Amino acid sequence: MKYFILLISILIISTACAKTGEINPEVMIDNNTVLIDVRTKEEFKSGHLEKAINIPYTEIEEQIKSITKDNHKNIVVYCKSGRRSGIAQKTLIQMGYKNVVNGGGYKDLLKQQEQ
Repeated sequence: MKYFILLISILIISTACAKTGEINPEVMIDNNTVLIDVRTKEEFKSGHLEKAINIPYTEIEEQIKSITKDNHKNIVVYCKSGRRSGIAQKTLIQMGYKNVVNGGGYKDLLKQQEQ
């Protein structure tokens, strides 16, 4: 029962973040999550999360359908601080993607994954 309540809580927080554009402090990334680094190609080359796809936030609208056309797919976007990923998140939501989370900054997510 505790796990069920925890799962529901995570879903509520993720949904709220997807709708408000806020950064989700505890991002859940699993094998079914599309992880998108929206920083520049140079920033991506300097280091990125494992399995992340690089789509600069200025190109997200043009390139997302080459990654997934499933508008219910879990998507986490991140950048350096959360500002550009917030813009990308809003763009994806406006395009009809339902489960988009602003993961915030690369270094914060990296620390979270190491824990």
